Amino acid sequence: MRKTRNLIVLVVVLGLLAGSYFFLANRPQDDEEIPLNEKVTILKFDKNDIIKIELKSINGELTFHRVEKEVEEEKDGEIQKVKKSMWEVEYPYEVELKQMNVDDIAYTFASLSAERVIEEETPEDLSIYGLEDPQAVGKATLKDGTEKILYLGNETPTGNTYYLMVEGDPRVFEVWMNHGQHLLYTLADVRDKSLTEINTPELAYYMVDKKDGRPMEIKANEKQSEDEARFGVGAWVMVKPYNELMSVDSNAFEQVLGSINNLAIEEFVEDGVEDLGKYGLEEPSLELIVKDKENTLHLLFGDEYDEGMIYFKTADSDSVYGMKKSGIEFTDIKAFDLIQKFAFIVNIDDVDKVVVEGRGKTHTLTLSRETKKAENEDEEDEVVTTYMANGKEVDEETFKKVYQSIIGITIDSETSKELEENPEIKTTFYLNKGPNREIHVNYVPYDNDFYAVFRSGKAEFIVSKDTVHKMLDKVDQMASD
Repeated sequence: MRKTRNLIVLVVVLGLLAGSYFFLANRPQDDEEIPLNEKVTILKFDKNDIIKIELKSINGELTFHRVEKEVEEEKDGEIQKVKKSMWEVEYPYEVELKQMNVDDIAYTFASLSAERVIEEETPEDLSIYGLEDPQAVGKATLKDGTEKILYLGNETPTGNTYYLMVEGDPRVFEVWMNHGQHLLYTLADVRDKSLTEINTPELAYYMVDKKDGRPMEIKANEKQSEDEARFGVGAWVMVKPYNELMSVDSNAFEQVLGSINNLAIEEFVEDGVEDLGKYGLEEPSLELIVKDKENTLHLLFGDEYDEGMIYFKTADSDSVYGMKKSGIEFTDIKAFDLIQKFAFIVNIDDVDKVVVEGRGKTHTLTLSRETKKAENEDEEDEVVTTYMANGKEVDEETFKKVYQSIIGITIDSETSKELEENPEIKTTFYLNKGPNREIHVNYVPYDNDFYAVFRSGKAEFIVSKDTVHKMLDKVDQMASD
């Protein structure tokens, strides 16, 4: 028994030694690579040679043509017209294509490789690969008139590849999933979903109309000076809904602007719509207009649909699109949340006199300016200002602190009731520039805690009585010192 066991062990050892010898004798040399599963090139040519692409699939039919178009491009700081090769689609309505996506289809024809060859010869039963009745047939026509035709079968069991055949080639290939996706593209897959891009730092106009009778309208403050910018007068002014121009809070408004260029088409609903009413667009629920120095984005919004979607269109098209309603949440921001909260603010250099009336007293604050010519040509003239309170000279620092309290009064909210202008406290500004040289800002009792602020005979905001009274205290103290 022991002899038999020893004999078996000897045979196994000899077998292992023989196997090792065979491997060492036949192993690749150091400069040789062990071959792996290499991709098989199916088609390889310049995709720019393709002049026409036709797709017929379970998703419909598409035909693209390559055309030469004259477009404007910026070069060396100048706008120049250049000819560019672009794709157009056969479609009854004019649509913008995402050229890169059509190029992806062309790439599938011009640079097609297989992960592996499934069948070297055409199988008797093509149905097992979904190739008897293909999901898609794609045809590319080249400049020389030749055609390349592809047949797309089913997805493979792995789910990341497809079966495919080429006209004139008996083999069945396994190709990567992107090729299958390209051959199954619909028009929606190649349409440009972007909207007109606005250069927000150069915003010229912004309008939101929610059809509630209070459209919000903002324009660039073209007359903004360096002093105004330093003093808090914004780069934009609100024209509506308020009676008076209101300076826009730049920080708050920039959050709105940050959302504008995120607007995009989520879904293509219908082109050439004749009955806009079925989408709520005959009488839109919301209108948005945004302009920079060169571009305009004008959108109209209709009904909500599905869950969290809303229909919309551009003003110059009858195509209807879908967008996530969350994308337009910025239009819900109230006008009051975007304005600077000063009852009235003006640069002190633009003021010659301020009259403050209240508590039975009238205080007149004046600024008298004299220009002293420079003695030397390389020096600037000097403006010397004399500050007066009720005819008595006041030091500059004290005067400016009091002036700051007058224009630093901030509003707390909008009014909710109409009042007659019977002011308890009055402030009148006499300006040295602008069309309106006399501005009246009056404070009328609103309730126990607030005054209504009247400007140009109308009250739209309320301010804390305590703030106004503190301003009066400072004026009284400066005038009595």
